[in-house]
Amino acid sequence: MGKSLQLPSQPGTYCLVFSCSTSSTVSIGKLGTYQINPGYYCYIGSAFGRGGLKSRINRHLQINKRKHWHLDYLKPHLTPVQICYSTDTIKLECQWAKLLLKDKHSSIPINKFGSSDCDCTAHLFYSSRQSY
Repeated sequence: MGKSLQLPSQPGTYCLVFSCSTSSTVSIGKLGTYQINPGYYCYIGSAFGRGGLKSRINRHLQINKRKHWHLDYLKPHLTPVQICYSTDTIKLECQWAKLLLKDKHSSIPINKFGSSDCDCTAHLFYSSRQSY
């Protein structure tokens, strides 16, 4: 995927799918240290701030020295493979996370990853095969 994608500047909800080819141990801020495994990771978020989807997704696709979101810690170990988004004015990230929680091919690799501001178990999901 290119350095800066042509995405809408409107607010919305997004789903980023990444592949991981090697096992690694990753320290993720206050969440702690975790083992990540080869497979696919699906991260769900929302972008209702300045710059909307374009700004947030493009930032998530860069490897940043400054770590702000949980994904910033994990991103150097991942390769983006797919982006999905909605420009609906309602935040859909928790609804999407609940759908993936029911998916028999998905599991939660890190509790509370990306969901520290809601009641969801996590907004990061793992699958050993590309099912997203």
